[in-house]
Amino acid sequence: MTTSKLLTKSCLLALSAVLIAASTGCTNSETPAPAVDASGTSVPALGEGGQAAALAVKPDAKVQGLMPAEVKAKGSMKLVTDPTYAPIDFTDNTGKIVGLEPDMAQAVANKMGMKIEITKGDFNGILAGLQSKRYDASWAAFSITPARTAVVDMVSFMKGGTSVMVKKGNEGSYHGVLDLCGKTVTAQTGTTQALIVLPNFEKQCTDAGKAAITPLLLPQQDSANQSIASNRAQAMLADNALTAYYSQVQPEAFAQIDSILVEPSLAGVAMAKGDGELAKAFQAAIQSLIDDGTYGKIMAAWNLTPSAVTKAEINPTVEG
Repeated sequence: MTTSKLLTKSCLLALSAVLIAASTGCTNSETPAPAVDASGTSVPALGEGGQAAALAVKPDAKVQGLMPAEVKAKGSMKLVTDPTYAPIDFTDNTGKIVGLEPDMAQAVANKMGMKIEITKGDFNGILAGLQSKRYDASWAAFSITPARTAVVDMVSFMKGGTSVMVKKGNEGSYHGVLDLCGKTVTAQTGTTQALIVLPNFEKQCTDAGKAAITPLLLPQQDSANQSIASNRAQAMLADNALTAYYSQVQPEAFAQIDSILVEPSLAGVAMAKGDGELAKAFQAAIQSLIDDGTYGKIMAAWNLTPSAVTKAEINPTVEG
C-alpha cells in the first residue's frame, strides 16, 4: 500500500517537517479526506469506513443477556488504552483516540447496548488498573500470554507477531535474529516484546557466542520509534502491524525487516478476572461482529485483514 492510501494531504505535509508526526497526532481524522494515487484515482484514507461500520452496529439481544447486571446497570463502560500504537490505538490531529481497537470497541459496545468512554493510560500500569476495577476493560494491543491471563481475563480478536524495524538505509544489514547481536535494540516497557521476545533474542546471541544485545526499554511506543530515528537504537521490536504501518507511512525514515517474524500470537481485549460473565459478553459480541461481516469491514479499513481471526475465544491457550 502506498503512502497516499494511508495519509491525508495535511498529514503528508506535516510528515515532511516532523519525523515522527505520524505517531503524535498526524493520522486519519473522524472524517478522513480521500487521497489520490499515482494514476489520479481517489482512494480512501487509512481507517476510513471503520468508524462508520462500528456506529452502524445494532444491539444484539443475546449479547445483552450475557452482560453482568452491575455493568449493564451503569449503561456505560470505562475503557483504557495507550494511544501510541498506530494503527491499533493512536490519536488524530484533533486529539481524539482512533485506530482499529477504538472502532472495535465501539462496535462491541453497540452489540452490548452500552456506551463507552475511552481514556489514556500508561501501558505498563493498565493491567493493575483492571485488577483494581478502575476500568471495565482495556483495548491496548495486548498480546495474550499465560502471564497476563493469570491476572486478567482476555478475549481474542486478532492475530499478530513480533517483527523488527530499523532506520531506512540499514535494512540490508538485518536478515535474521543473530544480526541483532551487538546492537542496541529497543521495545516498549511491559510489552510482549520487552518481556519475552527481547530476552529470547539476547539468549540466542549468547548461545551463539555473539556480542550481547544492549536492551533499551522505553515507557512509550513513540519514544521507541524516536530512538530509531535518532540512532539511539539500531533496531526496534514491536507488533508486525505497527512496524508495517511506520515503514509504509514514513518509508524515507523506517524499514520493516520482513525476514524476521517471531512469536506469532493472538491479541485480545482485557478485563478483570471475575466470574467470567463480562468475558462471555465480549466473546459473544466479537463473534457476532465476525459472523455479520462488520468485523471484516473494520479490519479491512485499517489494512489489517491478514490479522483477522474467525473465532473469538476466552483466555485461549498460547505459547508463552
